[in-house]
Amino acid sequence: MRGSKVGQADLKRLKKDLQAEQERAALAQRVAALKKPAAAASPDADPADDLAAFRRTMQSVKPIKHAPRVEHKPAPEPAPALRRANALGETPHRADAGVSDGGEITHLLSEGGTAFVRSDAAPDTARNLRRGQWRAGAELDLHGLRVEQARHALLSFLDECQEHGIRCVRVVHGKGYGSEGLEPVLKDKARTWLVQKNEVLAFSEAPEHEGGAGALLVLLRQSEGPRK
Repeated sequence: MRGSKVGQADLKRLKKDLQAEQERAALAQRVAALKKPAAAASPDADPADDLAAFRRTMQSVKPIKHAPRVEHKPAPEPAPALRRANALGETPHRADAGVSDGGEITHLLSEGGTAFVRSDAAPDTARNLRRGQWRAGAELDLHGLRVEQARHALLSFLDECQEHGIRCVRVVHGKGYGSEGLEPVLKDKARTWLVQKNEVLAFSEAPEHEGGAGALLVLLRQSEGPRK
């Protein structure tokens, strides 16, 4: 009876030992399986060899040359007169086209040569202009300009003013003290140009507080409003 109990105890221990051995073997297999990918990653590979291969490949690569950047700037806005000419298919002309620098105009002037009134305007227009019936809405200073420059600047200025509905303007031509020979070249030329400009109804020497003998107040014809 006692021998039978001893045999059963030995059998249980043997069974536990076999079970433990099986578990250790299974664990060893799992550990081995985890180590295989690391071994397959070429443990003998030298990082220096990979770098050398990369450098050899890059030797045949040439950098791309970037073309210079081209900036497209918007074209400047054309002047109103040019816009109208383009819209109508016409050839634009200079504002001073057909206007001469010479000519005798003394007989057309009044107020001792300081004023001008066109025949279709009221006789007292120049006098009222000087008295301030119309306030100057724009001013042009011709100081420092040569005759040709001043002519084009003045007549272009008048066109632009009429374009924007400005009737009364002040033109500063100076008294001639800075001119060669102290002669008022632009003062006389400005009067000559204005007389030839049909859009000019009248002009008068400005009051002292607005330039006196060195400036003119010019009255333009009534426009139909800004033209497009």
